[in-house]
Amino acid sequence: MYTKGMSTLGKRTHVALAIAGVLGSLGTVAMAAEAEQGAEQIEVITVKGIRSSLKNSMLDKKSALVVSDGISAEDLGKFPDLNVAESLQRITGVAIDRSGGEGQAVTIRGFGPQFNTVLVNGRQVATDSAGREFNFDILAAEQITGADVYKTSRSSLQEGGIGGTINLSTAKPFDYEGFQLVGSIKGMYESLSEEVSPSASALISNTFNNDTMGALLAVSHQERDVQINQIATAGWRSGQTISNSRDGVLFTNAYIPRNWDQIVDEQERTRTNASLVFQYAPSDDISITLDGFISKFEVDSQVTDLASWFEPDRVGSATIDPATGTLLTFSQDVGLHNGSGDPATDFVSHTRNSRDVTNTGFGLNVDWDINEQLNANFDVSTSNAENDRAGRDRFNVVGMINSYAFDGTGGTPTVTHDGFVNGSLPDASLSRMHYNEKGNQFSDEDDITEYKADFEFTPDSLAFAKANFGIYRQEREKSSFQIFGNQCAFCGYGVAAPNDVIDFSPYTANNFFPGLIDTFYSYDGDAMLDYLADEGYPVEPTLQNNRYTIKEDITSLYMNFTFVYEIAEMPVTIDLGARYATTDVEVAAVQSFVTDIVPTSDATLFANVFGPATDITGSDSYANLLPSLNIKLDVQDDMVVRFAVYDSLTRPTMSQMSPATTFGEPRRQNLTASGGNPSLKPFTSENWDISYEWYFDDASLFSFAFFSKEVDNFIVTSTGSETYNMTDRQGTDFLCSTDNSALCASDIVPTTDELNGAQEVYAVTRPANADTSHVTGYEVGVTHIFENGFGFVANATVVDKEGFELEGLGDSQNVVVFYEQDDWQARVAFNNREGFLRQSDNGFNGEPINTDTFGQWDISASYDINEHVAVFFEGINITEEELLQTGRYDNQVYSVEDNGSRYAVGVRGKF
Repeated sequence: MYTKGMSTLGKRTHVALAIAGVLGSLGTVAMAAEAEQGAEQIEVITVKGIRSSLKNSMLDKKSALVVSDGISAEDLGKFPDLNVAESLQRITGVAIDRSGGEGQAVTIRGFGPQFNTVLVNGRQVATDSAGREFNFDILAAEQITGADVYKTSRSSLQEGGIGGTINLSTAKPFDYEGFQLVGSIKGMYESLSEEVSPSASALISNTFNNDTMGALLAVSHQERDVQINQIATAGWRSGQTISNSRDGVLFTNAYIPRNWDQIVDEQERTRTNASLVFQYAPSDDISITLDGFISKFEVDSQVTDLASWFEPDRVGSATIDPATGTLLTFSQDVGLHNGSGDPATDFVSHTRNSRDVTNTGFGLNVDWDINEQLNANFDVSTSNAENDRAGRDRFNVVGMINSYAFDGTGGTPTVTHDGFVNGSLPDASLSRMHYNEKGNQFSDEDDITEYKADFEFTPDSLAFAKANFGIYRQEREKSSFQIFGNQCAFCGYGVAAPNDVIDFSPYTANNFFPGLIDTFYSYDGDAMLDYLADEGYPVEPTLQNNRYTIKEDITSLYMNFTFVYEIAEMPVTIDLGARYATTDVEVAAVQSFVTDIVPTSDATLFANVFGPATDITGSDSYANLLPSLNIKLDVQDDMVVRFAVYDSLTRPTMSQMSPATTFGEPRRQNLTASGGNPSLKPFTSENWDISYEWYFDDASLFSFAFFSKEVDNFIVTSTGSETYNMTDRQGTDFLCSTDNSALCASDIVPTTDELNGAQEVYAVTRPANADTSHVTGYEVGVTHIFENGFGFVANATVVDKEGFELEGLGDSQNVVVFYEQDDWQARVAFNNREGFLRQSDNGFNGEPINTDTFGQWDISASYDINEHVAVFFEGINITEEELLQTGRYDNQVYSVEDNGSRYAVGVRGKF
């Protein structure tokens, strides 16, 4: 049990002292005019067109008490991108990660998705990810009317986002008068798959009974036939001795890739969203909103993969980069191994990239003006998310004993296989069965229930503008389990594959990387599993003993005071507050520990033997006081200067707190496992910001902001050695038997004492709290519209750090040029994200993964045929940029991913 006591609260006293000092210095300043009491009120305008959308976002930014940015829909049901995350990346300081070419997760000011709180209508929504990060690809953009990004905090904002807080808004019937009907139909063309897929959306809203009742229904459905081309390795192995049985040792202390895959992932993506909202205003003082939503996102993935496995003891020839020790070229030759077995050209078929996500949510909100000075807002909500894939996916390998060669000197690495030349293939009769599994993916389920009571008191005072106070309660439960089974009776390529049964035949990849093999064999992996079952070798997935449940209860109290003054006839607004949050965590896991490793027919692959299930439980509690001060100075009508100092926190992700350990396949070169750490402390950060905003023309803005974040208890994932007792062993050590004598040289797998009580050392990846890291940066942005209808948005974010490398931290830039005149709209957008550290530990051997700079061009245009109907065109990644990831050094390519481009043409109507 860990409890954060008063010593932690005392650490924050310097922030409180700074707040008191500012208040003391401003206590003698003259009071502002009464009109300034409405500084946080937002002007309501009719949103239509790019100009009005930008103006609306600027009005929100100017009137806000915190440093913020936002995006508004150009019109009802008309968000400016195909995906909400892709719209957010246009905002200064925001970058995104993609899946299948779609925006999926958001980074703010260099802090990755887990550091950002995502709300929908002010509520946190459950997520199907293993951590806390929200997956935006479950949401249809047509149902979003706006998005606000809060980069600094005030006590009324829900805690949890050191990077920032994002609030997405959806449509409500009281937002519009009378009957509204909006719909769109479009077809989307994918450049890699060369397929066209449909999508449609509809939104109907109406108010009744003198506008005291309203209902809104929004439905959308999208299909995509996606192809993702990728070449990748599972990791670069360091410190290797490169050798063969003919020439002996070639190099020592070298890097060699573990494997190399040429992947074609053909996906059928289907996303269906529906939401229903009822509103009732029994009087002018009360408004009641009842709403619910459901989202179903299915990804049916079929991966066809030409794969190569590399062993350092069968390298026939090689060249090396002496500066980094990285092999630049090398071959894997039949007949030259020192115990690892001959190389094989593998044909992999799997469905591991599939998803089956269901999100649901319901909420009740009551907004009540108790009297002229006191408003109360009560909100109750619940949401659930589940990715139901456990036990349903498969992984199959059929191979041919064969030689191949790796060449990393030409930028994009290539692997040439003997017998694969100009579309010709080796004889299909050479195919041999190897490995089959079913399951492997985890099913994650997330449940969140929230209760909120917020109050706003407006006194009859010129200087004391208002007070906000309230209480928040969240009850969350996240669980994860795995259903898995494998069959290695035929590992080692000793038995001919049933080619007729599994439809073993040539396959050609559409639009694959130039210069790489694009024609190889494929087969029906499901038919392979059926064949094995008929032959008496079924693959039977079972519930694994590495599952966990995390329960987290959060209770927060907050209070905010807003004051309005004048300094030299310049209005100044001071927002002072504090939030006190308590967190109680309970963890429970079921775990079986490895008790032995036994050989298979494949010289490179062994099998784990597990002991009985063990129940693991634990708990933790901590409390945090989070003071905040936001000062807004209206230098003149069109200029605003802001200063903020505040504390924030981000709790460990749910998966990081799991006490369960997952043991990987015991390979010849290493034994690996991964697990969590239930003793993790939350990230805590002391922050300050200063910004300048100049609204120099209608819908035109120049802004500059500097920020500093000093983060304590930073959580990093690293790989270390852990020793496990082998309690089921009997007899002679198989690793040092006559048939496997070369394995006795392994540095990782022990080679003596096979009796009970012997020990094996695993490379285990776990999270742990590290030292302090200090992140500083600045943002600059400009938006301007010319009288001729042209306009542009340009912004850039530059970040730096003191301390260890931080995952996701990097610079970004955006440029948007648009034209809007009469019935025409057109836009060209460029988004660039500079290179950054993707993972400090690859989960395999402690080596890093870096993401290279990626820039993407998007275009869109529309024409209003009349006031009711418009046609539109959209293009995403029109230059078909590829995403590159590397290892510790630039010449260690981890992956190259090509998602191609997407084009959509459609028609939209509003009545």
